Amino acid sequence: MARTRRRALVRGHGHPRIRATHAKTLEFTHDNEVTERATCVVGVAAELDPTELGLLRGRVRFTVEAAGHEATGEATINPDHAVRDGLVLRRSHHTDSGTLAVAATLTAEDLDRDLAAALTDPATAVTLTLVEVTPPTPLILLRQAGQSVPVGRLDLLWRHADETVDLVGSREPVAAGAVLDRAGIVAVTLPPAGEGPSGTALAWLSAAAGAGARFALLGGAGGPTEVLFAAGLSPTPALLLGRVDRRAVRRPEVEVSLRSALAPTVLVVPADEVDAVLEHVVAATPARRVAVPDGRPDVGTAMRWTTAERAGAAVRRVGVPEVTIVLASSPATDEPVDLDALVRALASAGVSPRTLSEALAPFGLNRRRVYDALGPDRSAGGPAEPGVRT
Repeated sequence: MARTRRRALVRGHGHPRIRATHAKTLEFTHDNEVTERATCVVGVAAELDPTELGLLRGRVRFTVEAAGHEATGEATINPDHAVRDGLVLRRSHHTDSGTLAVAATLTAEDLDRDLAAALTDPATAVTLTLVEVTPPTPLILLRQAGQSVPVGRLDLLWRHADETVDLVGSREPVAAGAVLDRAGIVAVTLPPAGEGPSGTALAWLSAAAGAGARFALLGGAGGPTEVLFAAGLSPTPALLLGRVDRRAVRRPEVEVSLRSALAPTVLVVPADEVDAVLEHVVAATPARRVAVPDGRPDVGTAMRWTTAERAGAAVRRVGVPEVTIVLASSPATDEPVDLDALVRALASAGVSPRTLSEALAPFGLNRRRVYDALGPDRSAGGPAEPGVRT
C-alpha cells in the first residue's frame, strides 16, 4: 500500500503594495507590512502548521488561490528549509534556510493579472497549498542510543516516523520492511558508540540502502557514517581520507590508500577533479566500485554505485562543486596487497601504530606486525588524516 501523499496549507492575506512581478521567486511572508520593492510577495501575515510543512519531501504541486482565482506550479522541497524562517519558492536551485522549495515552475510574475490584482486587497484571503506529487523515497533516520534528537525538520520527521526500530542487540526489524516498501520513514536507534549494530541489523540496513532508501544521521551534518550507511556498507572499518584533490593524490600515502584499500575508503573530491584523483585506481582496476551521491535535493543521503572509470561523469551529473564518494574495498586479485607498504604509507601520514593495528586486525595485522613493518626506529605518532575508523 502506497503512503499517503502529504500536504500543507499556508494562509495569508493581501496587501496594497503587492505587485507580484518577480520573475524568479514567489513568497509568502510572516510580516504584516511590505514595501513595493517586495515584488515576489503574494501574501502577508502568513500562518502555517510547522509540522505539516516540515514533513513535506520531494517534488510538490503548489497552488496559490485568492478571490476565486488560482495558479498552480511544481517545485522541489528544500531539505535545509528552517520551516519558519521564510517561505520562498525559487525558480533556481539556490538553497538557504528561508527557501521553502527550488526548481519552481511558477513565480510571482507568472500569476494571472486578475489574481495579482486581487492580492492588493487587504481583505482578500490568500492560500498556498502544497501536495507531494509522488511519495518520496524511503527515509531512515539514525541516532545512537541515548542521543537527543535535534530540534528542527529532523525532529519533526523522527516524531512522525511511520515505524520506530531499536537495533540495540540482535533484534530483527521485521515490521520496518513494510514501511520501506511504501516509501515511509523509519526512526532507527543504533547501539551506543563503540558497540556497533549486529550483523542482522547491518544486513537489514544494507538491504534498505540497496532498495533506494535515504539515510539521515541525527546530531551531525551527515559525514562519513551517513554516507557509508547510504552506500549499504558498515561504517567500520573504513578509511577516511578527508578532502583529496589532484595535488593531494600525489602524496604517496594517499595514492597507496586509494589503490590498496582493504576497507571502504571515503573521500571528498572536487567534481571537476574526480578523474585526476581516481587515475591510479582506474589504471589498476577500472571496474573498482565507487559510490556517488544520487544528486536529489532531499533529506539525508542516498548513494548509487558506479565504476572508477565512470565515476567522474557520475559525479559531475550531481551538479555541486564537490562531493563525498566511497571506494569499495579492493577486490581480491592474484597479486597480494603489500600490507607492510600500506602500513608505512599510512604511518607516514601520521596514523598511529595503535590505530593501525586495531583497524587492520581483521586483515591479520596485530600491533607487533605493524611495528615490524615500521622498523625499529619508528615511534608512535598521533592520529592524523588519513585516518582509519575502527
